[in-house]
Amino acid sequence: MAPDHPDAFDISYLEHLAAALCYDGGEHILFSDGARHLQLAVIAGSVLEGPVCLRYALSGFRGLEAQTLTLNRLCHLRRRCSFSKSLYVAERRASRYALMLRAWDGAQAGASQREIAMTLFGENAVRRDWDAGFLRTRVQRLIRGAEQLVGGGYRRILR
Repeated sequence: MAPDHPDAFDISYLEHLAAALCYDGGEHILFSDGARHLQLAVIAGSVLEGPVCLRYALSGFRGLEAQTLTLNRLCHLRRRCSFSKSLYVAERRASRYALMLRAWDGAQAGASQREIAMTLFGENAVRRDWDAGFLRTRVQRLIRGAEQLVGGGYRRILR
């Protein structure tokens, strides 16, 4: 297919964002800018050999909204050679998950709850609020939540 054909998909324009995994009869292409990503499963042919015309497999209504969102993301990526921030809604609990995992890392490294609180919230906050108890309780909840995530609860986030 000619690269200037209106339906051509040419991965060479996106190679700065792409990583490929080839296996028997297929390819998985991962496009990522570090914060956002899009995976393309190629089940016949190859996008690595030059411009191609893609076909999409959609079926049923369950999961259709997620599938069409993925297609919208792919269209934007092809058109602009970058990810659309508006098509990737930020996980509202991401900062809490980050705190949970940082607290868990500290606990695994042998840090005390007070040391974890100092790392996460600063020495001034610990000096001012530690004796009230709520900061210690917050660190304990973060560690418990992280243990649940590490123990398999992360799967809920990926749905």
